[in-house]
Amino acid sequence: MEILIILLSIITGLIILYFGLAFILIQIRRPKFNKKGYTKLEKKLLDLFTSMFDPDLAEKIKKQIEYFENKRKWRQYWEKSMSIELYGDKKMSSDLKYSRQDDSKIATIRFKVNEEKYSIEFDSYDGRIWGWKIRPNPKRIQKTDNVEVISKKINNDPNEKVVISIKKTEFKTIPNFDGVIGEIAKVKPIKTAFNPLIPQQIEIFKRKIDSFLPHGYLQIIEQTEGLEFQEFRISGISEIQRTGLDDGDYFHLAEFDDGIIAIKENDKNGELYFCHFSGLIDKVGTDFDKILKERTT
Repeated sequence: MEILIILLSIITGLIILYFGLAFILIQIRRPKFNKKGYTKLEKKLLDLFTSMFDPDLAEKIKKQIEYFENKRKWRQYWEKSMSIELYGDKKMSSDLKYSRQDDSKIATIRFKVNEEKYSIEFDSYDGRIWGWKIRPNPKRIQKTDNVEVISKKINNDPNEKVVISIKKTEFKTIPNFDGVIGEIAKVKPIKTAFNPLIPQQIEIFKRKIDSFLPHGYLQIIEQTEGLEFQEFRISGISEIQRTGLDDGDYFHLAEFDDGIIAIKENDKNGELYFCHFSGLIDKVGTDFDKILKERTT
C-alpha cells in the first residue's frame, strides 16, 4: 500500500509538472501588448521607409509614426520573424491619414546587418500605417541602426484613393441556410447573419485576397456576408482580416476562442490551417466544410 501511494504521488507530480510546463510555453508564445517605443533598428528602418515618398506624404507618415510610438502595440517574436501592429488610433486626426483605405502592403525594404539578409514589409489600413513584419527574426539586432540597404520598393501607393467599404445589412429573420451552415445551425443556433453581397462585389474581394478560397467557404458567402454564433464566427468576404505570423500572412475565414481557420497568402493549393492563439499552426486539410463541422459539432 505504501509503495502504491508513493507511485501515485510521483505520477501526480509528473502530471502537474507537464501541465505547468505547457502553460509556461503558451505564455511565452502569447503575443505581447505594450506601450514601449520603437527599437533603434525600427527607427532607422522607419526613416528609410518615409524617405521613399514625396515630402508631403512623408511628413504625414512621420506624424503617424510619432503618434503611435507611445500607444498600445501588439508585438510578437516568432521563430523566423517578428510582427508588430499599432493600436490606439481612435483620437487620431483625419488630417494625418492618407487616401488609401484598404488592407494592403505599401512598401518593402530588403537590407543587411552584419552580412545577414533581412526584409521588412509595411502594412496599411484605413489611411494609416498598420504595422510591419521583419524576416528573419530580428531580435538580436534590434539595438543596431547600422544597416545596408539592398533594395526598396513601393508595393501600393498610399495616396491612391482605394476605398473598399461595404455596409452590411442584417437579416431580420435568420433564414434556413443550405449546406454545412444548415447542418451546424441544427445544433448551434445562429445569433446574427448578414445579407450576402452581389456576385460582382464578391469577385472584387476574391481578387483582392489573391489566395485560393475554399469551395465550402464560397458556398457560405453566396448565402450570407458573415455569421455569428455563440462560440465562433465566420467572416464575411469583405471583412476578412490578415495576420502576419512566423512564416507569412494568414487570412481569417472563421474565428474561435482559441484560434482561427485560415488560408495562407498567395497559396493556390487550397491548404487550410488552424492558427492557435498560442502561436502553433496546424495544417488541417483542404475541406472547409469538414474542418468547420469538426470544430463546431
